[in-house]
Amino acid sequence: RSPSSSVAKVKFCIKIKILLFSLHTCHNMSLPKQKGDIDPNEGIEHATAIAKEISSSPTESIPDKVYCSPFLRTTHTAAILGEALAKNINVEDGLYEWLFPSLLIDRGGTRTYPEKVSQLKERFDNIDTAYRSFNIIQKDEFPEDETKLISRCRNTFEGILQHAAGDNLAIVSHAPCVQALAFIMEGEDSTEESKLVKWPLGGITRFSRDITNDREKKYGDWRMDFYGDTEHMPGDYKIGAGLWSLPCFQK
Repeated sequence: RSPSSSVAKVKFCIKIKILLFSLHTCHNMSLPKQKGDIDPNEGIEHATAIAKEISSSPTESIPDKVYCSPFLRTTHTAAILGEALAKNINVEDGLYEWLFPSLLIDRGGTRTYPEKVSQLKERFDNIDTAYRSFNIIQKDEFPEDETKLISRCRNTFEGILQHAAGDNLAIVSHAPCVQALAFIMEGEDSTEESKLVKWPLGGITRFSRDITNDREKKYGDWRMDFYGDTEHMPGDYKIGAGLWSLPCFQK
């Protein structure tokens, strides 16, 4: 269940779809000699399950572009998805996790950091090195409160939409960021009014909106098609494991 475009000059009621997902189970999965919080082979299995689910969707729901944070686990997950879709991936600094350092600690207690695009390119061939981040990491942003997180994600999302130019897209990030992005598309005035719930490991969320006038670039409101779906995940993860939420969405 997941996020082509038509050659028609005006595309009325053609839906743009956006997929959001996080996969903390892929921590350090491309470095089997290092300790991560999950077995690297299991992480790859989970990422492959997500890629299979998305790539087997109806043509009109397939992502045309893939974006991810510069973190190793998210980039590897995006690379697996990109390979399944035959698409390059765009590494976006603005999707990095700055709010909860505890989510960036490996099993051995060591904090891990994002990598440069040049470093990631050495591991993953399908990274688009021509892509330029809209929110470039200039310094360590900790501590970042929830208001700043949502504002950063909103600015990043606007840049991604500009780059996507009306295409379907998938975003691979960390739970705080993808939940913030879901809130932005949900369109509620405040987090207190939001209906968002905890986010499961490997859960996929999809939003869509109608193109009402392609020539004038007019769109309808975002609609949530599904949230945190885990039916594609193997084993116990299928029922929704590792539920996590930003404090502002905990009711």
